[in-house]
Amino acid sequence: MTQDNLNTIDSGGLFPRLQQRYGLRENPLDMETPFFPDAMRHHALESLRHLCGFGDMAMLVTGAPGAGKTRVLTELVRSESSRLDFHRIPTAALTSAQALARDLRKIARSGVSAGSEPRELVYQFFRWSEARAQRGQRLVLILDDADRVAPELLNLLLSGFLAADRSLAAALVFSGADGLHDQFRAEDLAAHIHHISLPPLTREEVFAFLEPRIHRAGGRKEELLSPPRLKQLHALSQGSFGRLKRVAPGIWLDMVGPQSRAVVRNWPPLASLRWPALALALLLVSWWFVARQYDESVAGSAAVEPPNETVRRSITIGPEVDEAGRDAVESSAREVLPEGETPNRQEADDLALASSEELVEMAPEPEPEPEPEPEPEPEPEPEPEPEPEPVAEPDPEPAFAPARPGNFVPLAELKLREGWTLQLVAGNQESTILRILDRQPDDPQLTYTLGERQGQPWFMLVYGEYPSHQAAREAVGRLPSALGITEPWVRTFESY
Repeated sequence: MTQDNLNTIDSGGLFPRLQQRYGLRENPLDMETPFFPDAMRHHALESLRHLCGFGDMAMLVTGAPGAGKTRVLTELVRSESSRLDFHRIPTAALTSAQALARDLRKIARSGVSAGSEPRELVYQFFRWSEARAQRGQRLVLILDDADRVAPELLNLLLSGFLAADRSLAAALVFSGADGLHDQFRAEDLAAHIHHISLPPLTREEVFAFLEPRIHRAGGRKEELLSPPRLKQLHALSQGSFGRLKRVAPGIWLDMVGPQSRAVVRNWPPLASLRWPALALALLLVSWWFVARQYDESVAGSAAVEPPNETVRRSITIGPEVDEAGRDAVESSAREVLPEGETPNRQEADDLALASSEELVEMAPEPEPEPEPEPEPEPEPEPEPEPEPEPVAEPDPEPAFAPARPGNFVPLAELKLREGWTLQLVAGNQESTILRILDRQPDDPQLTYTLGERQGQPWFMLVYGEYPSHQAAREAVGRLPSALGITEPWVRTFESY
């Protein structure tokens, strides 16, 4: 099966057969709505909305192919285009710094100098975007499939954003495969980039994604989402939206049998294994040939080995014996042997060895006189150990001093509050919070606190205290218009 003819309504596609078998009014796999909120998709969308409008960090969205990154960005543009100015930069054309400068010049038009170098033009663009945001609408640059862009171009864009006022400059949204975060420096990734990773779907989330679409198309979930089919949908899709749309029609039409599960194992075809098998066979043959040659050489060397000959040697131990002593030994040996027998050379040597040993035993050497033992030298007195130097205690880190003490609340005190609140702005710089406070300086419901995120300070501006989630949602419409914030984050005090 291929993706080209699964979901088409042509005569050769599979959707007419789905209509005929299950009575579907429309294709449930082609429905863009409703937006799927589970599997962290809604959380990713809310984070992008908040940071694009009021954040001072670049955004990075990663996930496997077919994880729904483009769908999340499409929903972001659809819901926030009234208050943000979105621009998609085509990544296929970003082949050099000159191409990047050309695309940015099209967005800024006369706001940047046409004769500048590409790097300087990128920095000019982000400074121009600050003035654009002060006039009421912030720019957002989206690079989908950013993993296809050279890393030096991505870091050039990030450098231009960091050199400007990050709370006003054009916000950056990078989207790509799981390895995209390796294209950035570790220090930038920890302090200046908000990373959102989209996980694959579980079996329950596959059901939650398909169930409303099947109901809207007029199908029965008891048939299309039965436990065996749901298990097969999850196994073959591997938790990916893209794969799910490709394999679902074949599963619903019973065209995918148990043998198709081999696709999940990603086994290579047998044809691709012929060269490794041939190499292994040649290796085994060469090993057998070398082993046989070695056995034959060992057997041949064993056949021609000469017989061992007994070599007799005489060894004299003890003091030297002169000719007279040797004659005496030989005469004594002749006396011991019976008449008519003559000792051979070996026996004579043995008798000479025995006689020399007797001579050695008969003449013991005098023992040497023992030498007087030297008197032990007196041990030197141990030197006194030096006293350890006192270790200087480290200076205590200076405590944080808020620029607006009247509006500042410590994080521990904020968590003790009960109920709900509206989070307006968050960022690494206190100036981001102070800029919003200056728009409504006398409002007592505006407070901010300081937390920590990825080892960096994280300032958060909140508004009001509400007893329930519904009360907090109703208070969104009553926010002062001077703040310029229409979509705050409704959350509990305990979640801080």
